[in-house]
Amino acid sequence: MKACHGVLVSITSTCSSFRRVFIAELLPCGVWLQEMSTTILPILLLVSCFLNGHGYDDVKFLTPDELTQYVVDHRLVAVFVYSGSCDKQCAEHRQLASEAWLQSTDYIDDLVFVQSDVSVPRTGPWFDDKQPLPSLLFYRDALPIVYAGEWGVDTISMWLSDSLESAVQELTDETFEHDTQAATGATTGDWMVLFMSNDYVSCPLCSARHTSLHTAASRLRSRFVFGVVNLDTSPKLRERFRTESGPELYFFRKGQMYRFTVDSQSTQPVSKQLEAFMSSGFEKVDERKVTLEPISKGSGISIVDRLVPILGILAAIAVPFFIAGAVLERIAKRQKKAAKAKSRGSDSSSVKDSGSSARQRKV
Repeated sequence: MKACHGVLVSITSTCSSFRRVFIAELLPCGVWLQEMSTTILPILLLVSCFLNGHGYDDVKFLTPDELTQYVVDHRLVAVFVYSGSCDKQCAEHRQLASEAWLQSTDYIDDLVFVQSDVSVPRTGPWFDDKQPLPSLLFYRDALPIVYAGEWGVDTISMWLSDSLESAVQELTDETFEHDTQAATGATTGDWMVLFMSNDYVSCPLCSARHTSLHTAASRLRSRFVFGVVNLDTSPKLRERFRTESGPELYFFRKGQMYRFTVDSQSTQPVSKQLEAFMSSGFEKVDERKVTLEPISKGSGISIVDRLVPILGILAAIAVPFFIAGAVLERIAKRQKKAAKAKSRGSDSSSVKDSGSSARQRKV
């Protein structure tokens, strides 16, 4: 099976490469076979590959509802989504997606074609907001990402290979600060974190934002770090960042956090807006210093223990002021007492002077 896929790829690229690599190695039956490789044999092998291996006939056509269950039953699935009126460009993209899948059948289970009604808003659990059609999605364990690169067989095939493992880390109450160091140094890089609920019924936008985050992460994993917090199971983080159900996207950088807001006027998919925001767009929004983890029961440190250092600092600052105030008050009392004594002395002198004057008048 793998040999057939390799032969197909080789024929697609160059016949000389096909002849040199595969005919010489897989069929070392003499010079006459190598001479035949320029005419009949490549055609025979190509037909054999389509008959015995994966071919375009293996592509499945599903409805959006059927796709929901299909990606649950199959771990790795490529999905080409198109509108009812698939024009010339749509047909070309579909052909490129099919050829890229043929190069990736060793690790991609299936390629599925899904026709989407363009009159239905594409904000379901299997799409990125404002994503144009046609689009190529890659499902890993029922979680999709959207291809956002140039349409080409090699680029799509490489994207599928690079995206086999998720670039988004699961963060919890126990791991968030350790992994992100959002408030304690930020030495692990700049993080884009999605706070969301896994209940897609009560939070329909959570699934769309989840797809957007994974799509951006597949393109920017070498520059940024991506994480997701399930608010249903992370009550401390829900309290810390004042986020009840989400979805909320925060960009953590150098001890500061920046809230991402979707531009409803933009025609760009949310994943593209995320990329622009992390590159420079965050500079246009208000920053907020990352908050420390709140005091909570069961943390191993009592409230009194946490308050002692703070009270010590306040005491160290306040004591000098109390001492200075006491000294100034004592000086003021002494000055007041001296002033009263001086005033009494002046009054007694005045009495003596008046008595002396009266005696002189009698004489």
